[in-house]
Amino acid sequence: MRRSWRKLGAWLFLLALIALSGNVAAQSDAIRVGVLVQGADGLPQVFCVSLPTGANGAEALRATGLEVVSEGGALGTAICAIEGQGCSPPEESCFCQCEGGAGCAYWAYFHLGAGGRWQYSAVGAGGYTLHDGDVEGWLWLDKTRTDAPPLPKVSFADVCENRFPRTVRDGLGRAVTLSAPPQRIASVTLASDEILLDLVGAERLLGVTYLARDPAISNIADRLADVPRADLSGNPELLISLDADLVVMATYSNPAALDQMLAADVPVFVLADFGSLDDIRANIRLLGRATGTEIRAEAMIAQMDARIAAVGARVAPCERLRTLYYERGGMTYGTGSTVDEMMQRAGVENVAAGLGAYPLIDAEFVLSADPDVVLLGGWGTGTTDPVAWFTADPVFGALRAVRQGHVYAVSQAHITAVSQYAALGVEEIARSVYPQAFAEGCAP
Repeated sequence: MRRSWRKLGAWLFLLALIALSGNVAAQSDAIRVGVLVQGADGLPQVFCVSLPTGANGAEALRATGLEVVSEGGALGTAICAIEGQGCSPPEESCFCQCEGGAGCAYWAYFHLGAGGRWQYSAVGAGGYTLHDGDVEGWLWLDKTRTDAPPLPKVSFADVCENRFPRTVRDGLGRAVTLSAPPQRIASVTLASDEILLDLVGAERLLGVTYLARDPAISNIADRLADVPRADLSGNPELLISLDADLVVMATYSNPAALDQMLAADVPVFVLADFGSLDDIRANIRLLGRATGTEIRAEAMIAQMDARIAAVGARVAPCERLRTLYYERGGMTYGTGSTVDEMMQRAGVENVAAGLGAYPLIDAEFVLSADPDVVLLGGWGTGTTDPVAWFTADPVFGALRAVRQGHVYAVSQAHITAVSQYAALGVEEIARSVYPQAFAEGCAP
């Protein structure tokens, strides 16, 4: 009998331990904290992490799943590198980029304070105790750069609340409901290929279009090694077989493919408009909402706008030159196209502006317009030297631009981009037409 009571007591004690451990486990994820990490590219990664009460800033950073290299000692914990950016002790000092030379770059630690303002932390991450609702910030602070963006303005709600499930209206106004942030995304347009690679990274992309591999028209051709597929098209059977969380298409994609995928209950998100910089901004925001990366989307837009504004400031004093953008076969761009808007932002007068968005022009128009500058897209010309091809044509020999040597080849990937890379198009047009603006500057 006494042995039975001992057994019962042991069992009760064991059950008490199990219950206690269960309570500890239940309390272990007692706080939620937002974490922003912004590297040299200026695009923040955003995380909402769950932590035990009493956790510190270094533990919150590690909870993001990012690769973190730290160094500890009597004075606390120093963060040396995040995702490979920074220094690697013991081979290097934790702050190797601040020792010797004129520059200094390191991971700076911030807390979101009152009024939504970031405050530099006077306490190291390992010694700072977190509270529920805190937002932490890590910024690659490069003292040699004057153009690096600060951490974006956010709130705890932006990072951790009102997330998923959510319903987002795509470019067609269709309500697309997503139960969780899509992790297996297939892109069937070059525009979304370029936006999504910067927005969600290769790790969330199942595939991109075959167009993304062509450096003549793609701005990401050299960054596809970690994307499983770079051969997607409008083939509905293939797209259905991918078992994607989200398939991104455009209104110019195969309409039959859209119907078949919807019938197969594939979540499809359609982008509709590509005719202006505002359309590009709207598409980035739409994809940010659909993928749960709104904060990063706004940072991408801000970077694009800042680069375009910097070009505008450089060319503002320059005398506007009459310019024609020309592709083999007579294709050009007028009012209502992104190329025309790029030309405006680059400070040039587009001689084809009044011909509609995508006019086909003949030699007679080119000769009568007689532009000061001709910009040539090289894709599809069948030659590696578009300038030699154009200037060798006797029909165009009398043009002012040909006689004065103002015919330039430009990257079609930049000029015809309908993604954040449109900023590179604005800059390339300006550098081609007004090289002096990027050297000694135009005389006012």
